[in-house]
Amino acid sequence: MNVNIYIETSFKGPATRRAAGAWIVEYIISTGKPVTRGGIIYSDCTTENDLALCLIEKAFSILTKTCCAVVFTECGHVLRTMQNHWLAQWQKNGWTNAKGNPIRNAEAWNRCALLLEHHMEEWTDRPHEYRQCMQDRLRKELEREHGMPAAGYVEIETPEWNTQT
Repeated sequence: MNVNIYIETSFKGPATRRAAGAWIVEYIISTGKPVTRGGIIYSDCTTENDLALCLIEKAFSILTKTCCAVVFTECGHVLRTMQNHWLAQWQKNGWTNAKGNPIRNAEAWNRCALLLEHHMEEWTDRPHEYRQCMQDRLRKELEREHGMPAAGYVEIETPEWNTQT
């Protein structure tokens, strides 16, 4: 099965801030109909990397069969890590980098590694058809006063995404 996974965050960069991120998993069922499942994660205090890892974990956790996945993300650190195969090296080195320093977010990286181990993935920052829709949705959700939690993470399931939204 071929799957596309789209990851978007409401901000870019290493700063810690209030943010939201969205994930979409898209696949084709046997009838030829495309199906999308996704959700939004809010956090009162996070970085782009932390949020992207949470989104990746949520997206891959819904997959019930081994698949070939193309993951679209603009998170530079996650993208470089996956494209350069650093994740496997960190895992092999006990979650330390090439200089022997502990990996930040090692627990989240480990959870992702376990979810990814049965899948073939390609990681890219190519533009995709959902990007604008997802960014608009994140912006709207963040503008709503009740959209952000007082602390921690809050998840919202979005059963179907529509590029016309």
